[in-house]
Amino acid sequence: MNGNDGTRVQVTLRVHRFTPRPEREHTRSGSPFAKQGSPFGSGTARRRPRGKQWVQDYALTVLPDTTILDCLLDIKRTQDPSLAFRYSCGHGMCGSDAVAVNGTPTLLCTAKVKDWAVRQHAQNTVDADGFRKTAEAGTATDTADEASGANPSDAGDDAPLIVELAALPGFPVQRDLIADIDPMLDQIKRLQPYLQADGVLATTKDGKIDVFEYLQRPEQLAAYETLSNCIACGVCEGSCPVFAGGEAFIGPAALITASRFINDSRDTAADARMDAIDTADGIAACQSVRACSRHCPRGIDVGEEIWQLIAKVKER
Repeated sequence: MNGNDGTRVQVTLRVHRFTPRPEREHTRSGSPFAKQGSPFGSGTARRRPRGKQWVQDYALTVLPDTTILDCLLDIKRTQDPSLAFRYSCGHGMCGSDAVAVNGTPTLLCTAKVKDWAVRQHAQNTVDADGFRKTAEAGTATDTADEASGANPSDAGDDAPLIVELAALPGFPVQRDLIADIDPMLDQIKRLQPYLQADGVLATTKDGKIDVFEYLQRPEQLAAYETLSNCIACGVCEGSCPVFAGGEAFIGPAALITASRFINDSRDTAADARMDAIDTADGIAACQSVRACSRHCPRGIDVGEEIWQLIAKVKER
C-alpha cells in the first residue's frame, strides 16, 4: 500500500500516560517558614513529580499517510479530551512536539502511521501493506519456524497495528506526552546563544561604510549554516545515553548551539564559548556514542559536529 489509494487502516495508539500528584503543603499557615520556605529544603521544585502512570489504548481508522499528531488531535476531539501533548506549527519547524514513538525520539507532526505502525508478534520486516513488523524473540513459534525453514513474516498479518507513544526520554514528565524541556533550554541559555560581534562595520574599497554591517563569504556562511537549522526540539537529547535532563551533562543541543557561534566568522567570543564548554559537564562528558545524530529532524550530524568541536577545543 502506498498510502495514496484512499484505503484506511485500523491502528491502535498505545499511549504511556501520566497525571502528576498535586504537591502537598508541607508547612502550616502559621509556621514561620510558610512564606520563606524551610531552611532545610533545596528551594527547587521536584524534578520528577510523582503521580499516576498507566498505559491507554486508542483505536482509530485512518489513512496510512496520516501523521501521529493528526491521530492524537482526532483522539482529543472525539475520544479523550484529557489526553495531553504539545504541538505548535505542525510542520516540523517549531520542535515542540518531540516524543518517543516506539521508543525512538522523533516529531509527532512528521511521523506517519505507515512508517511507525508495527504488527505485534510478527518478524521485523515489511508486509504487503508497507507496515513494519516486529516479533517477540524466543517464542515457540519463532523456534518452530527456524527449524522448518519457514519465514516468520508469513504469519501474523491479522495482528493489530500498534504505535506506542511516550514522553521524550531524558526529561521529567509533566503530563502524558509533555516533557519538561526547561533543563535543556537552561543549558542553552548558559552559553549565550546570540551573536557577539565587535561592532566594526564593513567598508567598501573607497573606505565608505557598507550598508551591510557584517559581510560574509559563502564558505564562511557554510561553516555554520546547517547548525542554524537547529530547532531545539530535544530529539538529540532524548537519544543521548549520557544526557539525563539535569546538570550531569550540558547536552548535545547546547553544544550544537555553541558550535553554531564558534564557527561564525562574525562572532568574537569563540574563546569564551570554548571555555564555557571545556568543563567536566561539557565536552568532557560526551562519550562520542553519536546516537544524537540518528534522528535529528533537521538533518544535522550532531555527533560529527560535537567531535569537531572537541577537536577545536583541544587545539587551542
